[in-house]
Amino acid sequence: MTVLSLPPALIGTLRYQARIAMRRRTLWYVVVPTALLALVIGWRSPAEITDGVRHVAGATLVTGILCTLGIGVALADRKSWEQSAGMGDLIATTPCGVHTRMPATWAASLGVALMPPFLVVMVCAVPAAVAEGGVRPLVAAPAAFVTMVVPGAAALTALACLLGLLLPVTVARVCTAGFWLWSTIASPPLLPFATPTGTLLSPVGGYPAAAWFGERTVWAHRDLTGVLSPDVGTGSALVNLVVLAVFTTLFLLLAGLVAVRRG
Repeated sequence: MTVLSLPPALIGTLRYQARIAMRRRTLWYVVVPTALLALVIGWRSPAEITDGVRHVAGATLVTGILCTLGIGVALADRKSWEQSAGMGDLIATTPCGVHTRMPATWAASLGVALMPPFLVVMVCAVPAAVAEGGVRPLVAAPAAFVTMVVPGAAALTALACLLGLLLPVTVARVCTAGFWLWSTIASPPLLPFATPTGTLLSPVGGYPAAAWFGERTVWAHRDLTGVLSPDVGTGSALVNLVVLAVFTTLFLLLAGLVAVRRG
């Protein structure tokens, strides 16, 4: 299926929501600084790079951790803002129903928000390509971004959308940030309670990074053992991606139900 084969009403909704996202200053105030910070941390000169693809994976992990946090916090008010701005009745008259508008709003806003971190990953791949004298890192960069950043960002923004409908915006943003930190960098051995970090439930992208791009396995299972922290491999990386897709779908479905009940 191509974009042109989508229903015109859906295409129109995606374009409209993307334009709104691009005009939201809050998004850029958060995403641009985190993207620049990720670039500063992830950048290396060609002389410092020994493995181009692994360097791309490391830069992508850093970019995902920082930028996804900013994106989730910035988009937590996306649906609640739309309703509080008095646009709910107007938008309800569009051909798309709420169960179509919800994922369209999420997808368009997320697509816009992911542009800066994608540019960061591609820029970080340039010195890696120079170091290797080939295009392999430049080819790996988009694949790393799609498998390591997009799934986690999709799940977090879907959760942020749901929380933004259930809670005051400030509380929703705090909860979104707390969930991301708890599920990606909170080390289980150092905390008195369990965390998804180091398991197949974590959205950090460690399993794809280690399985497909040569990153250290500690990013995947954090040296934990058990059913939820299997050895790194293609199978475990695919399971991680499927889990995140299920979470994303569940959060969007719940957000749609809440939006319907709120009218």
